[in-house]
Amino acid sequence: MPSEGSLGLRVPPPPAVSVVIPTYERQDRIPDLLTELAKQTLGSKHFEVIVVDDCSSSDIVGLVEQLAGDLPYRVRALRTPYNDGPAAARNLGWKGATADLVAFVDDDCMPDPGWLEAGVSALKRDPTVGVVQGRTCAPEGVDVATLPDWSLWRVVDESTPFFEGCNLFFRRCALEVTGGFDEDIHFYGEDTAAGWRVLDAGWNRAFASDAVVTHEIQPRGWRWHIRNGLTEQHIVQVAAQHRGFRNEGFWRPWAFRREDAAFVLALLGVTLGLRFRPALVLAAPYLWWRVPPIGHANFLRLCLEIPAVDAARMVGQVRGAVSNRVLVI
Repeated sequence: MPSEGSLGLRVPPPPAVSVVIPTYERQDRIPDLLTELAKQTLGSKHFEVIVVDDCSSSDIVGLVEQLAGDLPYRVRALRTPYNDGPAAARNLGWKGATADLVAFVDDDCMPDPGWLEAGVSALKRDPTVGVVQGRTCAPEGVDVATLPDWSLWRVVDESTPFFEGCNLFFRRCALEVTGGFDEDIHFYGEDTAAGWRVLDAGWNRAFASDAVVTHEIQPRGWRWHIRNGLTEQHIVQVAAQHRGFRNEGFWRPWAFRREDAAFVLALLGVTLGLRFRPALVLAAPYLWWRVPPIGHANFLRLCLEIPAVDAARMVGQVRGAVSNRVLVI
């Protein structure tokens, strides 16, 4: 039942969950996402939506206000004072939320109708759970093997150590205690840090297989992957701060991926091989795991691009290892 304010006006009860959508320069995706949220089985009076514009060049706040009148749920828009990445945008969103539970979805995802209901149920089912991951799928009918080189998508079929922010639920009190998303990281690893902060604070985690979103496939190109690889210092930072992530998220405590270790081994083998040819055999694991199929249409090009991306990842991880004083290769 609605409560009554001091002037006798009926005040609607707070929603069960607040949905936070960080966005940057993607005004074309916001209308479809807000329309899709209107189909939630949870019921429009039980949730609110907060769109946080990370200081885009376009007027996303004005766009949301324009769309709000045609939506059955409460929606509002906030704007960061300057572009600072998804960590700051998500923090601004949950701090402005009115519900005890907070759901995060990215602007390149589309939630199924039962998404919110399933995520909320998982949190309400067990009061010790502070963070819930939902299931993230690639678009139906897409064969990822046929996608262009360097395409990007997310598939999350079970609980992961990365706490991908594209589909994530928190208790607001857990975010308040831990500070939420790590704004020192800005991008790539800020959601992982948020999840592990909650676990390290004593909360449990859960996975809601019925809380489903579909992640858009994005052709990024190898240059984007090089830039992203340089930010892998953030992954090392999270591993240095949260032992649980290092144990679960790393291939070995000293290597994020087996391919990362193989790349370093290959560099060593090539260097030693200049004087001692048998040392070239050290490059065998890297060649086995990373050389594209010989029949690939872009075989020669990928033979140059893949090592370039792997070198960027190595540089990023070495930076992280030095700044955090941990051994990672």
